[in-house]
Amino acid sequence: MTHPQHGRRAAGRPRYRRAAAPVVAAAPETTSLPEQGASSPKTTRSRKPSLLRPAMTVGAMTFAGGMLLSTSLPALAVAATDPDLSASVYAPAEGSASEPSQTLEVGAEVALQPIDPGAFDVEAAPPPIQSSVAGLGSVSLIQGDRIVWPVDPSRSASGFGPRIAPCGGCSTMHDGIDFNPGNGAIIGSIADGVVITATEAGGGLGVYVEVQHNINGRVITSLYAHMQYGSLAVSVGQRVSAGQALGTVGTTGQSTGPHLHLEMYGTDGVRFDGMAWLQSNVTG
Repeated sequence: MTHPQHGRRAAGRPRYRRAAAPVVAAAPETTSLPEQGASSPKTTRSRKPSLLRPAMTVGAMTFAGGMLLSTSLPALAVAATDPDLSASVYAPAEGSASEPSQTLEVGAEVALQPIDPGAFDVEAAPPPIQSSVAGLGSVSLIQGDRIVWPVDPSRSASGFGPRIAPCGGCSTMHDGIDFNPGNGAIIGSIADGVVITATEAGGGLGVYVEVQHNINGRVITSLYAHMQYGSLAVSVGQRVSAGQALGTVGTTGQSTGPHLHLEMYGTDGVRFDGMAWLQSNVTG
């Protein structure tokens, strides 16, 4: 007799559901040998996390770090941390040989000839010139060998000699030469000498300086006029060298614009053409 099928499954071989094993706290593993003849029950393997992969990862990172350290640091820096280092690489080597200095022996039969130093002339420096300067008394002027331009000579204006007066009160006879290096340009002494005038109350000359020189045994005075107020860099009685700053270019006194007015004269006080003289005597 066939029984009717009920539910979702057809009747057939009865199915048995395996009961869940009770949870038992893990006990320490012990190793015991099964008794002889006893059947070995099947044991269920529990999956434990593997320690091999983390260990390999740590080893690889350690190796890579060591390679980076050894390639990025200097050899001496790595060696300096070696505890077995016996001596510094900078220490002198021990037991180095010391060679005696070289000597030369000359036999008694060799005659030494004296060396003739030759003849030479000694030229004494020329004596200074004693000049009498008002307010300073006797001044010793030492001869200077270097003569320079007071400013850049490439921009000159009015030359020496007769001219049309450029302003009211200006003379028709130009006693000096004019340079236009620009307002505020530094003015230097043409040669070594002694400052005999340095004033801001120069009348038509405005702010000006006079320097007395010994040039080839001849006393020559140079005068620098129309300087800026407050620019005087020297004082009366001061010794100056060639090219030393005296002041700066301005437009004080009888002046139509910023420029250097340079006058030159000898002991007679007569002015001469400073441009022609400088062109013949400038040495540097």
